[in-house]
Amino acid sequence: MKILLINAKPQPDNEPYKKAYTTLPNGILYIASVLEKAGHEVRVCDGFIDGRRPEDFVDWQPRIIGFSVIGGPYMEAAMAQSARFKELLPDCAIVWGNVTPSAIPEQVLAEPYVDFVVIGAGEFTMVELAASFETGSIELSDIKGLGYKLDGNAVLNERRPFIKNLDDLPDPAWHLVDMKKYTEIGLTTSRGCAFQCAYCYHSSLSKGYTAEFSAERVILQIEYVHSQYGARFVSFFNEDNFTFNRKRLREFCRLMIERKIKVKWSCDSRADLSEADIALMAKAGCVTIRFGLETGSQRMLDFLHKGITLADMERTVALLVKHRIHTLVYIMYGFPTETVADFQATQELLKRMDNPPHLFSRFVPFPGSALSDYCVSHKLVVFPEKLGDWPDFLTAHGHRINLSQVPDNMIAETAARWRHNYAKDRFIFTMKHYPVEFWRMVANPVKFSRELAGLLRRYFQLNRFNESVMHQRNLSPNQSSRLAKEVTIS
Repeated sequence: MKILLINAKPQPDNEPYKKAYTTLPNGILYIASVLEKAGHEVRVCDGFIDGRRPEDFVDWQPRIIGFSVIGGPYMEAAMAQSARFKELLPDCAIVWGNVTPSAIPEQVLAEPYVDFVVIGAGEFTMVELAASFETGSIELSDIKGLGYKLDGNAVLNERRPFIKNLDDLPDPAWHLVDMKKYTEIGLTTSRGCAFQCAYCYHSSLSKGYTAEFSAERVILQIEYVHSQYGARFVSFFNEDNFTFNRKRLREFCRLMIERKIKVKWSCDSRADLSEADIALMAKAGCVTIRFGLETGSQRMLDFLHKGITLADMERTVALLVKHRIHTLVYIMYGFPTETVADFQATQELLKRMDNPPHLFSRFVPFPGSALSDYCVSHKLVVFPEKLGDWPDFLTAHGHRINLSQVPDNMIAETAARWRHNYAKDRFIFTMKHYPVEFWRMVANPVKFSRELAGLLRRYFQLNRFNESVMHQRNLSPNQSSRLAKEVTIS
């Protein structure tokens, strides 16, 4: 059976998204590999590197078209392309998966251009759906994790059990995309999250589930992308906490060192690493660790159920600098109950850390997180009842609606200062805290020019993005910082 999997690109008026940092769509690449293993013919269209349109697939005649859908402009793109495919190929089955359809499946199924939703992991749900279409060997009602329509009503089947052993999965179908077009090669080595951060959807969708590829399997993937695609750097980006399983982390680092693998890497973590682990990661080739600080207020950290203290965060950044690992920290603002004192405490924390590279984004409520439930129960938000209203809802909360007690002008000034000082602050922090690396880079004109060009490109991209969003959505300068995270990851 012919199956097309799509990572929908934003529409033409959202040009900044199309020039954003790009990393592999590993979710659909894993689904593609499992479908291929089951004997299906699969194609992947990642709109961020692939300019093909729905019209370009008409002659191929796919039977199933699957969309990976998250919020904002990406949702708008999936809606528009799904409707267009239905016009061009009325007999094809349109399937939506990922966070949005998992969180609001009934609203997705209410749309005439969506036939099925996949709730949770999609690999085996898609295989069974294809088998149902191809041979009739399984009834729709028996496919766990599937949502569909019956007599115009949404039917949601029992949830599919979480995959316990990720090593059972084949490698992603890297051969279905042009690997050279991505900003970097990102690998996904774990799923789920055991923590209960109040602003995150994992508490309801993952329910504490975690699973990892073994250290040996991760090493094999790194060696493969190094030998086949020339990767000299990989990012463990599409996962929440690469370092959660300390035993696996240490085994992975040991194998990287023992096998002398000449590939640098970065990952997301929490501010709870020991110095011994940080030192081991540095020796094993880790060059950047990203983690969420969110706020410099301990009251807010406790309100958000972070399970981290300010002392933990300051210690972690200091240790990363000591062991010459770069850091990128995520800052959020606009939380319910956040006061001026809380907001100022965040700026003070960054100053105490000597202003490390950070991303600055606004909290946006979305179904599935405890904090969104809090917003609803306290009548701070009213969720849309129709799928088509979600993009404007998310944009409004990302740019205009302030759920905190912090004045809009204070937020605007801080966001503008961060945006305009983005390149300069990163340059200064690197020169000051990583002097050996900085001067080595200066001594290599080619490398220095490449790094400087990349930094300036992200700086101008960030500011062009801000101007574009304000123009498209008729926003004032203080309302367009949230989506910066989506175009400035480095």
